[in-house]
Amino acid sequence: MLALLLLACTDAGVQTYNTPPTTAIITPEDGTAVDPGDLVELYGVARDEQDAAGTLQITWQSSLDGVFDTTAPDGNGDMHLAKNDFSAGLHVITLTATDKKGEAASTSINLQVGDGANQAGAPAIVIVSPNEGEQVGSSAVIDLLATVTDDHDDPASLPIEVVDDPDGIVWNGYPTATGTLEAPFSPHTLGVHTITVNALDSEGKKGSASVSYEVIQDNVPLVNIKAPGDGEWFDTVDSITFRGNVTDDTTPNEQIAVQWTSDIQGVLGAAVPDSSGDTTFATSLMGGTHVITLSATDLDGNIGRDTMVVNVDDPLARDDDGDGYTEYGGDCNDADDTLSPGEIDICDAIDQDCDGYINDPYWDTYEYNSGMGYAYHLGNVDGGGLWSNSSIELSGLTFSDATDDDWFYWEADDEIWDNVDVQVIASGLNVAGDYVIELYSEGGTLLGSDSGDGSITTTFTSDIFDDGDDAFYVRVYAISWPAGSCSTSYKLKIKS
Repeated sequence: MLALLLLACTDAGVQTYNTPPTTAIITPEDGTAVDPGDLVELYGVARDEQDAAGTLQITWQSSLDGVFDTTAPDGNGDMHLAKNDFSAGLHVITLTATDKKGEAASTSINLQVGDGANQAGAPAIVIVSPNEGEQVGSSAVIDLLATVTDDHDDPASLPIEVVDDPDGIVWNGYPTATGTLEAPFSPHTLGVHTITVNALDSEGKKGSASVSYEVIQDNVPLVNIKAPGDGEWFDTVDSITFRGNVTDDTTPNEQIAVQWTSDIQGVLGAAVPDSSGDTTFATSLMGGTHVITLSATDLDGNIGRDTMVVNVDDPLARDDDGDGYTEYGGDCNDADDTLSPGEIDICDAIDQDCDGYINDPYWDTYEYNSGMGYAYHLGNVDGGGLWSNSSIELSGLTFSDATDDDWFYWEADDEIWDNVDVQVIASGLNVAGDYVIELYSEGGTLLGSDSGDGSITTTFTSDIFDDGDDAFYVRVYAISWPAGSCSTSYKLKIKS
């Protein structure tokens, strides 16, 4: 007996739960009307939680023209095609995706080609119920409610035809004198349906309106996403409110387990429904086209779902000022088209090229040397190199802005006695400004300074008995910098 039990447990195995794909038609919008021969751009999305998007079997089908494309989506699940040979009439365009295990999902829109439907003066039809995307049980009665008006004819004289795809004509008749149309009917097939209400006036003008709904097997929770609208656009900084409703024939609404998910971000929330079945929460989303799914699981484990598409735009990826750069592309002010990485710094207090530095085209060859910690090392006096007869002269030095200062460092060890005499001269300084030269010991002690314009000098004479004067720093800066003098240069001569 034990062996049989073990064998039974082994044979049971572990089964993987598979979910069907998700699909959406982004363009054209439901109810779009075009003339025969017009180019129709179709953009769809198909994704699956288990299978790669590129492996899904795709069918684009017209209720009038049949299958017209089966090209697989790209790696992101996106599909794009253009077609200008739709036949005249009202098309129900259906996008179907089937995964590797044979589970399929479809979505449909109405496309009116020619025949004057909804032209100026045609009857105007508004479908009040059912709601777009609403789910109903397989034994439910659809209470179609619509209003019909016309510019010339009494509504009660307008012949009405209600067509359910795929079930066919489900109602014929006339609205009331006030234009109210009530047409109850029962759907016959599971899946996505499209109801189209057609009205013809005495001038031969046709009005049409359509809405899609889904028929699901009874005992599965009914799920309906109410907000946001399908295909609605948001920014990544927006807080998006998601609202839905879930109901079940046996499980109390507040005991139904719900989950909101995005095919891009995964689980978004699990807001517990209230006694009316309403579930609401708010969150922001990253940029992209999100297929949002609201799933509901009753106490018996039955799962119902509703899906919709939300488009999210990242404001940092937009070029708001039209200068060719986004904030992700380095634009430091996307409200000012004169500030971007494509600009060139001019001599002012603004960083035109957004590189974090002001007036860097005017930096001299020793930059960046602002601050003692960034001092330019001039080498050792006794070591030769740049030095000639214990002196060095630097030319082409500039102050690129009012805060720029120039620091230089050198070693002056005479190897016997550290009785170094130092003289530093800054010459050619703009006479419209006021400048300071400072000499420091290696330890940071101020040894001498001078200020003025034109030429300024500081000196230091070492104590012959002090062996600590091994290295020096010199700093030159402006306390009054003439505006626009970025390219004005000066010289620095150091005798050590």
